[in-house]
Amino acid sequence: MLRNSPPLKDSRRAVRAFARAGLLASLLPLVAGCGGSRVEFPYSRESLVFPPSQSRLPRIQLLPVADARPPAQREGQGHFVGITFPDDASWNRPVTEMYRGALLQDIEQTSLAEAVPLSTQADYTLEATVHSFHCRMERSGLAYALPVGVGLVGGFFWGDDASSKVKRGLVLAVAAMGALPAPLRLRAEAEVELVLRDRAGRELWRQDCLGEIVDDAGEPVVSRRDAHFAQRLLPQAVKRCNACLLGQLRQWLTEHPLDGG
Repeated sequence: MLRNSPPLKDSRRAVRAFARAGLLASLLPLVAGCGGSRVEFPYSRESLVFPPSQSRLPRIQLLPVADARPPAQREGQGHFVGITFPDDASWNRPVTEMYRGALLQDIEQTSLAEAVPLSTQADYTLEATVHSFHCRMERSGLAYALPVGVGLVGGFFWGDDASSKVKRGLVLAVAAMGALPAPLRLRAEAEVELVLRDRAGRELWRQDCLGEIVDDAGEPVVSRRDAHFAQRLLPQAVKRCNACLLGQLRQWLTEHPLDGG
């Protein structure tokens, strides 16, 4: 009976070690993205004081916000090189509730109109539909090759034989994935449509605006700081979106004053 030669045993051990380390490396980004606290929406207040658009501010009733986001944004999507986040389960409040609060805050602080709760008190009703409200994280597949290459080179110099070189190289590669920063592109996007109607329900004005923030960062490939990025970037995207919407609405209200005043 023939016995396995030492080189063949070393080769098989190296293959098994490579498979285990590869599995661990592939699971790390998934584990890193799990758990953690709920994502909040720290929406900033305006630092500027805006003059009233009319001698008497129009009274506007903001109806419940509609949600028209695609499933990929509601549920989250992707791993590794492209990730859409946060999913709805990660937010501490519903997206429509968070956006409604942001819009009401901006309407009040820009002296655009007086928000009222009842239709009988309102000169107009305002409908808001959220079409996009998410962050997108993208990185090149080469970002994963760099720490693997660093680890294998380290294992080559650290190991004693072929098997130990591979094993230690893979251990170093996994460690490098959690330590070496790799290029990362982040994009936060908020797209909302507003519709203004009179008391009879006739459409008077409609506008769709997109607010977008793009940021380049360096993060280890196993890093998933979803809450941090969403809380930092999405409020800025919403602020840009609302600035576009309310600027256009202010112009329309100025051109169509109430009672000819």
